[in-house]
Amino acid sequence: MTPDLVEQHIAAMTTASTNLLRQMRREGLDYHLLVRPEDTGTMHVRVRDLTQDTEDRIRRCLSGTGMAITVAER
Repeated sequence: MTPDLVEQHIAAMTTASTNLLRQMRREGLDYHLLVRPEDTGTMHVRVRDLTQDTEDRIRRCLSGTGMAITVAER
């Protein structure tokens, strides 16, 4: 993938994931999304005050993106 395509992919996946997590953000979820240029197949989600229930909901919410999901405490 060319650098321009990598940047476009990262922007698209970040936007899509943000849209999918919109309801959880309204409920107070404090998170940060990251897709690294060297691994565009993984969405890293960092969450403040992470609980198992929150992690499970995030994984269900992002399961259709076709990306691997990592969830960790922020």
